[in-house]
Amino acid sequence: MTIKYYKDGIELTLREHPLVRKGEPLAHLVIIGEPVPAGRPRFSNGHAYDPKRSRDYKRFVSQEAKLKYHGPILRDKALKVDVKVYRHVQRSISKVERGRRLRGEHRPIVKPDASNYLKLVEDALTGIVWEDDNLITDVSCHKYYSDEPRIEVTVTEAKEEK
Repeated sequence: MTIKYYKDGIELTLREHPLVRKGEPLAHLVIIGEPVPAGRPRFSNGHAYDPKRSRDYKRFVSQEAKLKYHGPILRDKALKVDVKVYRHVQRSISKVERGRRLRGEHRPIVKPDASNYLKLVEDALTGIVWEDDNLITDVSCHKYYSDEPRIEVTVTEAKEEK
């Protein structure tokens, strides 16, 4: 669905509206709660399915996105998706190390991989923010520590490279 408006008798799309600036996010979502990565698919009776924990979190992210995203479903354009994953700091570390992690001096270099978080977000937001995740041409995913675990997703239009 393309949102259209009229200016001086000319039909324009929402992206052409003067208040919509180039490079501004098309969508920005913050999903509060401990992030869960996409698990490896399980197989039973010739069918593949997501593990329960991943399936439940994917459903949660989809529900939160439906509540928080009120724009049109993005289609017919190349998208850039930036995902920031904020994980809880482990309790079994020193106060000094805890401070380093919260300041970003030490980043999570442990499992799960950033790509597993990214895949779950791509799947969960399909049909809500974008029509299909094949529209995503540029991605970045970053892992951090925080006392406020969450996932932040920012979607912009991918720039043409020459």
